[in-house]
Amino acid sequence: MVFTREPGGTPFAEEIRKLLVDNPLAGKSTALNNFFLFWAAREELQENFVLPALQSGKHVFSDRGDSSTYAFQLCGEENEQLLPAFTYMRQLVFADSIRRRKPDLYVIFDLPAEVARERALRDANRKQSHFDNRDIGYYERVRNGFKKFAKLAPVEFIDAARAPEEVHRAVMLLLAAKMVIPEFAFIV
Repeated sequence: MVFTREPGGTPFAEEIRKLLVDNPLAGKSTALNNFFLFWAAREELQENFVLPALQSGKHVFSDRGDSSTYAFQLCGEENEQLLPAFTYMRQLVFADSIRRRKPDLYVIFDLPAEVARERALRDANRKQSHFDNRDIGYYERVRNGFKKFAKLAPVEFIDAARAPEEVHRAVMLLLAAKMVIPEFAFIV
C-alpha cells in the first residue's frame, strides 16, 4: 500500500498545491481556475505516482480526489455548470485503458456541516486555508455535493462524528469487506 494526497503527492503537484492552498492570493481565485488547477495536479499525480504504484501491484490510498473537486468547486462554490467539464476531465484522467482506470472506491468521511466547519477551524495540526474559512452554507453545499457524487462513482460513507477509534474500525471493516485488506489484519 502507498498513501498520497490531492493536490500534491509529487514534487510538481505539490507546487500546484502551493498555488491552490498556501498562496495568499488563492482565496481570490475563481472556481473555474481552481477546477483546472486541481485537475492539473491530479493528472500529474496519476501519471507519476498512482499509475507506477498500481503497475507494481500496490494499493493506492489518497487523501481527497475528484470527489472533492465535485463537492467543493461544483457544489460548494455553486458552479454546477462545470459538470460537463468535470465529466470530460474525469474521462481524460481516468480513461479506461490498459494503463488507466477510475478509482475503485471512494470513502467519504461524513459530518454535519457545523461539525465539519468547527473541526476545520480548530485543527491546530494543519494550516487553515481559504476553503476552511467559508460560511456554513458552503459547508452544507459541499456535504450535499459528496452525496450527489455518490451517484457517479462507487462511494461508501463513514459516519465521522463518532470517536476516532470507531471511525478507524469502520474503515478497516469496510476495507476488509471490499477485500482491500485481509480481515485478519486487525482485531475486531
